[in-house]
Amino acid sequence: MKKAPLAKRLGAPFAGKGSPPAAIWHPFDRPYSRLLDLNPGAAGLTGKPGVYAIWHLGIRPQWLRAGATQDLGAALGAFARTEWIRTFHGNAGVFIAWAIPAQNQCAGMAGFLAEKLRPAFQGEAYAGDLALDSAVTPIACQLPPGTQE
Repeated sequence: MKKAPLAKRLGAPFAGKGSPPAAIWHPFDRPYSRLLDLNPGAAGLTGKPGVYAIWHLGIRPQWLRAGATQDLGAALGAFARTEWIRTFHGNAGVFIAWAIPAQNQCAGMAGFLAEKLRPAFQGEAYAGDLALDSAVTPIACQLPPGTQE
């Protein structure tokens, strides 16, 4: 049986249409933000620990990175300046969703997401991310909206 294209598997919520987003993922009151258009300070993310998921749409949508950080505002600002984000921005945009779970669950949730979604740039080093090594036990969490299990 042929698997549906990734664009269909990611679903309409990533394009800002369709069913409402899952409760833990933000922003849940509007379509997901393009990373390069997001003002982390205005979104209230500066200094807040949390989990993020980054993806691009286009002809071949794909997950780019999932992680956890002590400062979502600083992390998202830094990612907006990376070359690989700017490269993929031309593929119908790079989008971001974030969750703010209990601080002691962030690394475990990010590990679960990285294992499940297999983002393309998961191996890229970012000093602001929490460690996602084998010592961190993955914590199952709700996947970002539009994701097929």
